[in-house]
Amino acid sequence: MIAHRLCYLATFLLGSAFAGGPLSPAERELVESISANTLRGHLSFLASDLLEGRDTPSRGLDLAAEYIASQFRRAGLEPGGDQGTYFQNAPYLKITQPMEGFRVRLETPDGKSWESAGPKVMAITNAAVNVASLEVVKVTLQDKDSPLPSAELVRGKAVVLYMGRGVSSRALIEMKPALLLTYAVVPPTPYRLRPASAPAPPSAPFLLTADTEFRKLFDALPNGLTPAKLTANIAAPVEEPIQLRNVIGKLPGSDPILRNEAILLTAHYDHVGVSPRGDGDRIHNGANDDASGVSTVLALAESIGARKLRPKRTLVFMTYFGEEKGLLGSRYYAAHPTVPLRQTVANLNFEHMGRTDDSEGKREGQITATGFDYTTLGEALTAAGAATGIGTWSHPRNSDDFFARSDNQALADAGVPAITVSVAWIFPDYHRPSDHWEKIDLPNMEKVVRTAAVTVSRIANNETAPQWVESHPKVKRYVEAARKLHTAD
Repeated sequence: MIAHRLCYLATFLLGSAFAGGPLSPAERELVESISANTLRGHLSFLASDLLEGRDTPSRGLDLAAEYIASQFRRAGLEPGGDQGTYFQNAPYLKITQPMEGFRVRLETPDGKSWESAGPKVMAITNAAVNVASLEVVKVTLQDKDSPLPSAELVRGKAVVLYMGRGVSSRALIEMKPALLLTYAVVPPTPYRLRPASAPAPPSAPFLLTADTEFRKLFDALPNGLTPAKLTANIAAPVEEPIQLRNVIGKLPGSDPILRNEAILLTAHYDHVGVSPRGDGDRIHNGANDDASGVSTVLALAESIGARKLRPKRTLVFMTYFGEEKGLLGSRYYAAHPTVPLRQTVANLNFEHMGRTDDSEGKREGQITATGFDYTTLGEALTAAGAATGIGTWSHPRNSDDFFARSDNQALADAGVPAITVSVAWIFPDYHRPSDHWEKIDLPNMEKVVRTAAVTVSRIANNETAPQWVESHPKVKRYVEAARKLHTAD
């Protein structure tokens, strides 16, 4: 299947606006300015223990933001943030759950019971919860096609819930249960983040627990209305105003017309912080995810910014906060763009650019992207790869499935042709403390970042802007968003 898609891409490139031959002298000068040593320098700092895993929010994240801004200054980029700075400030609320007096108890008439256990439970609620002896309904949703219970059965009761991968609880919440309790992984950070301007979404209190004792009791209960009762005492959450920051630098274009169009070059600079439990190394350094993407953006800023002849289109270099918390920084930017979205012709986002030990096999000399054939950006990447000796390929599943799992999604939702460029999809240390910079394949990373530089240079100088491939069956919503974007008053 992969070979078939590669043949299709090669054939399609024959008539592509982005097809290109060997490197021009200017392109050769550009790629030779990108070195493994430069990438090593950025990676070794951003993924160091000093930054403590760059959680959102954290001191380490702030240190990373200052470092990135300093590199944008060094590259000669103009500030692209608020009030002449490199920072786009995003007011957020940090919402924490006081644990004093926290109690959730599930019990059955035959004497079986489960009671909440500290870090194994997380509450998502907008207000205090004090309920006693609630009737309990058991719901199992294996997949999105699993039948739902009736609203009458659920309303006002406690729902104990199992949800398979990809299943949403939204329909159940709309049935107005008094509370939901599900077996799930509890995030290591005991807080939530919400834009300060956004009201708290109406929702039933939602409890997550990773306690296997709860799962044992859950499995023993019958489906539907059970004989169990639930009691809960949960304090109201505490909201703390915080300021999060995207880091933005801009290189104005040289063409009097095309300079009014912008290309976004992005990566997320956060990771998941420090594990609260466990022995040994607990710092999630996040070298490949995503110090490698940030290092790519910085290397592109330095190499392109140093050229005497600037690209025709404006380039916006940006690193996002909070990707690991739900694509927060990219969503904030899409809602508050510093360059109008209708003037933004493309977004190349970079993730997992350094490791070649993909879980499915070695990826030396290769580069891929999410939504590879959704836009003509895939064609541009393939043409640049042909000129730099890097192969491009589309995974039969991950290229599409991962499209919604990285920061390209927010721009795509707005109608901007957007992809995330990667080398490895999943690698052995994914989201583990052992994702260290020393494991990055620097010689290969140098090559793929050079390919990215040629891709950026060519789309920035081509008279034809990147487009959605309208014949693709999965891009209809993005094509419609693009039309709305460019026809809006």
